[in-house]
Amino acid sequence: MTPLVKKYFLKLPQASDDDKTPDLERVLAGLRREGLDVESAPVSVIRKISSALRDNNFEVTATVRLSEKPELIGVESGGRPDNFGIAVDLGTTNIVCSLVDLNSGSPAGIPVSDTNPQTAIGEDILARIHHCLNPGGLDELRLAAVGCINALTEKLAAGAGISAGDMPCACISGNTTMAHLFLGLDPYNICRAPYVPAANRFGDFKARDAGLNIMPEAPVIVLPNVGSYVGGDVLAGILASGMADREGISILVDVGTNAEIIVGNRDWLVACAGAAGPALEGGVVSSGMRAAPGAIDRITIDKNYKPSFSVIGDVPPAGMCGSALIDLLSELFRTGLIDGRGKFIPGRTERVVGTESGPAYRVADSIFFTEKDIENLIRTKAAMYTALTVIISEIGITFDDIESFFVAGTFGEYIAADKAVSIGMLPDIPLEKFRLLGNSSLKGAVMAILDLEAIQRIEKISSMITYKELNASAEFMSLYRAAMFLPHTDASLFPNAYKLWL
Repeated sequence: MTPLVKKYFLKLPQASDDDKTPDLERVLAGLRREGLDVESAPVSVIRKISSALRDNNFEVTATVRLSEKPELIGVESGGRPDNFGIAVDLGTTNIVCSLVDLNSGSPAGIPVSDTNPQTAIGEDILARIHHCLNPGGLDELRLAAVGCINALTEKLAAGAGISAGDMPCACISGNTTMAHLFLGLDPYNICRAPYVPAANRFGDFKARDAGLNIMPEAPVIVLPNVGSYVGGDVLAGILASGMADREGISILVDVGTNAEIIVGNRDWLVACAGAAGPALEGGVVSSGMRAAPGAIDRITIDKNYKPSFSVIGDVPPAGMCGSALIDLLSELFRTGLIDGRGKFIPGRTERVVGTESGPAYRVADSIFFTEKDIENLIRTKAAMYTALTVIISEIGITFDDIESFFVAGTFGEYIAADKAVSIGMLPDIPLEKFRLLGNSSLKGAVMAILDLEAIQRIEKISSMITYKELNASAEFMSLYRAAMFLPHTDASLFPNAYKLWL
């Protein structure tokens, strides 16, 4: 495993009347003895070499960007073995950063996150693209994302007792639009026919050019996208799952603000995307919220219709995240409090109360789950299942052909697969086939920093993907209507789910 950047401790011969080798050449000669053919260095690095050499008797640490043409990106006085990079999941809703130890080959500590400050300008991608039409709008969005990444990087550096300015590399994983906004590329054509991004591959560039407050010459990699709807975050997820290395067929579902679905194996990959995520992030549910401290993440209902739940962070509940919403919908149906259409059955319990929004189940003080919430969640689960059904059908396989079913994103960190199956959101396949990946976008970014071969693998993955436009499917709407029932109008599709209520 070869990391993106490596540090080399060099004990160099001191300059003398008999050895007047220029300082830069002296360092490059030392690197050649380490097997590295480095030809030169940026002027910003050359400016620091003379003092670095003389501050510690010509003992320095050279930081090298490894590639076909290795590049000297930093020189520090003495031995500086610490070598940490930053992996970033640049999400539409949240930004998550992880410190990566390039020496040990693993993440260091717990990732940190914050709400993407771009949400204050526009909750969804389309609103942000429209904001870019305003004078200075694109730069405003770019600076908002960069500022958040810098703040999270400083937080991680402080926790590790290092300086953010010494970090030698970063990898950014995000959807196509988020990558464009981070780079200051015009996203206008991403959402308009024929849906053409400004670029699919961005190469790597310097941190100083991106505005990141790490080592100025540090390489920054933005993972490539395949098109307007399949971004670097999806490629990172495919890499993290390993599905593109398997002979058997797998499905990867990444649910965030949108939902991306990938089906395939080591020979082929088919992708589609759709808006299946908003209800699961709390956007269209009255007591919904993101998976954060205060969010209820697990719920059960007993025989007396009383709820029991757990809360992220072990603090008083403030709302429900997506996994809890799925649990609750499943439990309400299992206990007979709602029918297959998602309507409350009168007279069962005093926990079903009248509100300004209609009948609702009271989960806790000020936390209610209304019929309107249920309707929105059923629409979400119907869209997800229909998308899965259509793409499977168009490929010419069945759910029985699936060897592994990967669930990614925040949704894939907390979800109970059996509950998602019981409401008809995920297919009724053996539960042991489900694999919860968590934040696969971040995991893929970590892998890219730690191994140059992973970056090459992502390039290969991108060339394997065929994109399917689900809206072009004539059967999508009819299948969608059939899925607007708990768990489905066709009982034969969910035999195990129906057994739960027999």
